[in-house]
Amino acid sequence: MPDYRRRAAREAMSVRLDVNGIMADTLGAAGITREEVDALAPRTSEITHSLRGRRSAGELPFYDLPYQKDALARIKSVAAEVRAESDTLVVLGIGGSSLGTKTVIRALGTDAPRVAVADNVDPWSFATLLDGLDLTRTTFNVISKSGETAETMAQFLIVRDLLLRQLGAVDYARHVVLTTDADAGALRQIVHDEGFRDLVIPAGVGGRFSVLSSVGLLPAAFAGVRIDDLLAGAAWMDTRCQNADLWKNPGYLLGTLLYLADTRHEQNIVVMMPYGDRLHGFAAWFAQLWAESLGKAETLEGVPAHVGQTPVTAAGATDQHSLMQLFADGPADKVICMLRVEDHGRELPVPSAYADLDPLGYLGGTGLGKLLNLEQRATELALTKKGRPVLTLTLPQLNAFTLGQLFYLFEVAVVFAGGLYRINPFDQPGVEDSKQLTYGLLGRKGFEAQRAETDALLARKRDDYIL
Repeated sequence: MPDYRRRAAREAMSVRLDVNGIMADTLGAAGITREEVDALAPRTSEITHSLRGRRSAGELPFYDLPYQKDALARIKSVAAEVRAESDTLVVLGIGGSSLGTKTVIRALGTDAPRVAVADNVDPWSFATLLDGLDLTRTTFNVISKSGETAETMAQFLIVRDLLLRQLGAVDYARHVVLTTDADAGALRQIVHDEGFRDLVIPAGVGGRFSVLSSVGLLPAAFAGVRIDDLLAGAAWMDTRCQNADLWKNPGYLLGTLLYLADTRHEQNIVVMMPYGDRLHGFAAWFAQLWAESLGKAETLEGVPAHVGQTPVTAAGATDQHSLMQLFADGPADKVICMLRVEDHGRELPVPSAYADLDPLGYLGGTGLGKLLNLEQRATELALTKKGRPVLTLTLPQLNAFTLGQLFYLFEVAVVFAGGLYRINPFDQPGVEDSKQLTYGLLGRKGFEAQRAETDALLARKRDDYIL
């Protein structure tokens, strides 16, 4: 396997960002000019200086996840234990506690051992999952930093009861690993009381930035993913994203261009469109990162803002036959971000047949991987021809090293974009209201005011508007 400590190996596996398709030089009037980017120099310089200072002060710990040697050793140890005891790992988590894991497993995992992610409380799907498990060979990884996530805690209580009834009070604890805060929260208390194996979510690392922590690394290691390579890829992207020159810093440039597309060109939708089924999970992970980080009601100064691009997921080449008509000829409010994999790891040759039939004969001798990549290139050019902005990220291969780069690149980009919007990219106040109203509806102690608020809101519904 490649040794990613060697610079040549890292260079050969570098993820490349092509911004030609969003620039006015290529796109024309709908594109961003170099002068627009350079005009932001005072602000981008200020953000660069601020981020460096905050990182040095330990205020942005997600930056340092690629270098977590002690935590990595613990994660590997627990993963090895669980692999020896179980054929299936079921992850109980939602949002940032699940999307990164789903991305890694879909991109790099195998069917055996199996990782299943239960990230919703739909009773049909969760019951069906539980029905198909051999509990004697299953471990449940419960992930919640606060220990208050209603969906995950409800699942945990169901699983705990099931394990107790089928395995008994002595053996059941060995089938649970809790991933939570180091010091506080309900799950930390349960670890102390019941002796479950546990992993720590680093302080200051929010859910959508946690894929390179124990949250994503334990399931990945269980599935046989080379988590050292995942972190090495992130570390390699970190070196590339420390360049003070914006035009040589892929993370800062990506964040800047998407910010300008939104605020100066009315392109307030960004479409993540991977060409490769194994990257569909990454599009969903990106959607949470971009939406939850940038969708904010006010600036850091408390000024009403209501900013943020809307992320949309699409699949190449599938959605060329559904969404592309809208992308090409509908409202000019979108940036299309394409993910291209040069070497898909497998190729299926298309046999030569029906040479006398032009609609079929020309396909003989090509391969599906080549066809998929030519589809990506043709669609990119067709959108450019229509004056629609496109960003293209190219992975030489899809492996742990390149996937680690992708995660880190977009985390850096969204934080830098947050600086340009002058908002806090690390909080999510719009999510909290829904959580608290749910607590009120469930009758949780201390949330009586929220219950009264929900009653008042429900009383405003009119029966004649319900058909």
